[in-house]
Amino acid sequence: MAYAEGSRRNLNTQWESFLLFCTYFKFCPLPADTETLQLYAQFLSRSFKSVESIKNYISGVKIMHLLLGAKIEHINNFLLNLSLKGMSKTKLHMVRQAHPMTTNLLLKIYRVLDLSSPDDNTFWCLFLFAFFLLARKSNLVPTTKKELLNPKFLLSKDVRVTSTGLLITMKWTKTIQKGERLLVVPLTCINGSPLCPVKAYHRMIGYIPRSMSCPLFILNSGKPVFYNTYLKKLRSVIEMIGLDPSHFSTHSFRRGMATLAFQLNLPADIIQLLGDWKSDAYKKYLYFSLTDKLRLSKYISDKIQSEGYEHGNL
Repeated sequence: MAYAEGSRRNLNTQWESFLLFCTYFKFCPLPADTETLQLYAQFLSRSFKSVESIKNYISGVKIMHLLLGAKIEHINNFLLNLSLKGMSKTKLHMVRQAHPMTTNLLLKIYRVLDLSSPDDNTFWCLFLFAFFLLARKSNLVPTTKKELLNPKFLLSKDVRVTSTGLLITMKWTKTIQKGERLLVVPLTCINGSPLCPVKAYHRMIGYIPRSMSCPLFILNSGKPVFYNTYLKKLRSVIEMIGLDPSHFSTHSFRRGMATLAFQLNLPADIIQLLGDWKSDAYKKYLYFSLTDKLRLSKYISDKIQSEGYEHGNL
């Protein structure tokens, strides 16, 4: 229980992979030596595009040793890392990030949805909550039926109506796994705009009433929206507005709102708090478009000209 469920699954996969590798090639799995880990990394490189994934699998092997009381001090990390560095240069890989959602794209999606449909109202509210809350998928909807037994996603009771809009309470997030705090996020009205999450929420519950203990996002059939349905609907509407759906994922909402906050010149620590990031990992989510770069370049050029820097007045 020290590990999150996803981490446990990943570790089991990594251990099984390494043990099968050692069994097939007749290597000693415990304790493994440096050469075995180097060969294992090379073996994984045949099918893994990213060396970062290989590093995760190697880390899993080391965790297995520690859990079983086996020593790893004898492993020459310099040689192992040298092998991984060589693979990084022979397996050039650019991480593919989902395109950020924007307010303009949200408006286009709004126009292709059928808002006389209870289900489309549910998806529209889900999209807006994902965007304005910078919510991870696990905070919004379940991935499997098993998760319904111990819900970590939003339930109806987690939304409270206030005089200014809504208060959303999240009891579990990627950075809150031991119940040490609550994450309470307000959503305020955007009067006169179809992007108003408060209006979308009231329309959704008006179409499909629900008990306080049920998932927040449910369909007209009474079934909850699962992650696969959420992603499928998003890519369907992305295709309807004429864009390539493979460029977008549910992560597009989180990345899009972080980028919007950046464009609105919000301080970095505020963006970090908004997205509930513990580290500066939020910087990876920010999208600095060519238009932004041109604007910055023009600003620098104008500043040099107006301040006389081109004449050496520094």
